[in-house]
Amino acid sequence: MQERRLLVPALIVLAVSTVMFGAYINFLVHSGSTFNDFFVFWSAARELQQQPLAQLYDAAGFQDFMRSLALTSVPQIPHPFVYPPPAALLFFPFGLLPFYGSLLLWNGLSLTLYLGAVWHALRPRTPLALLALLAPATMVNLLFGQTGLLTSALTLFGFSLLGERPARGGIMLGLLVIKPQLAFLPLLILLISRKRSAIVAAAVTALLLVAASLVVFGAESWQAWLNSLSNFSGGLSSSGTHQRHGATIYFGLLSIGANAHAALALQAIATVAVLWSIARVLHKHGGATPGAVMICLIGPFLASPYALIYDLPTVSAACLMLFNEGRRTGFRNGELLAIAAAWCLPLLVFVAAGRAGTVAPIVLGAFFVIMLRRCLQSGSASPPQPSGA
Repeated sequence: MQERRLLVPALIVLAVSTVMFGAYINFLVHSGSTFNDFFVFWSAARELQQQPLAQLYDAAGFQDFMRSLALTSVPQIPHPFVYPPPAALLFFPFGLLPFYGSLLLWNGLSLTLYLGAVWHALRPRTPLALLALLAPATMVNLLFGQTGLLTSALTLFGFSLLGERPARGGIMLGLLVIKPQLAFLPLLILLISRKRSAIVAAAVTALLLVAASLVVFGAESWQAWLNSLSNFSGGLSSSGTHQRHGATIYFGLLSIGANAHAALALQAIATVAVLWSIARVLHKHGGATPGAVMICLIGPFLASPYALIYDLPTVSAACLMLFNEGRRTGFRNGELLAIAAAWCLPLLVFVAAGRAGTVAPIVLGAFFVIMLRRCLQSGSASPPQPSGA
């Protein structure tokens, strides 16, 4: 009976977040601007039909090319293409279609893959996975045509397959090299897991993608990308956009005025602490249990210096996983509140406005600690289901 009473506020949070974000979508649709992040990817694919990939990494030239397409008003703020050469292999086919058709196809494929990954990650599998459609993080990605649904799907498949199909899980995590800042920590966690077949599969997948990009685009594309990445990263510590929309400890510290070097030092300490905690869970429970998977999903956001709110569909999936676990095994103190806060995190970031950078690390840190407590205090990260249940 007590658990049922706790479910009521959780459903209210779901309803309120959906209504609030629906209002936000309505505002964006009628704001007069049709520019979104996918326009950058689509423009890069279009220019790639005419120029070598190395040319795309010239930020000024690429900005001019986007304006020349004249499909939408391009903001004055530069939007460089900073994805590595393997990602260009992914984006290239979408440039063969008109923009809006390409955007629809991109969103449809990404969403389908993401929902399939959420369905696979839930144990036992349940229609609860469909709630991922209503998650604010999902809506952010659909609005902006971002990569968060795709990378979250790869991460979810990667860690949820680690126990039953480790080689397939490794392949999924290896594909994350299309977005290196989201690949490094999961691949490091993979090393900690000591799943040899998964490690080999991830390494081979990553190397094949790199080799394919070298064959198709040449070594000069990698040199151009590294140069552009150096210029891009140099402005991160002063970027108000990244501080407002950041989802890491590093961006949170910058948003409250911390020195960039001090912020990186504290981020490094947090990274070590998170990886140590994940290692404890993996060595105690292995990588097959829902609890271990959830820890691996949330940990990288606290351990990485670079992640933004559109990378958070992974967190929405972890919310559903913990909610599903709580329905079967009972909710512990603070778990439903943590689920509600993490689920609504993109909304909280927008509401917090100038102080948004501090919201994400606080919410994600609390969520991680609560899941870590569940894992370490249990005999197994997911207590066995009673017979006949």
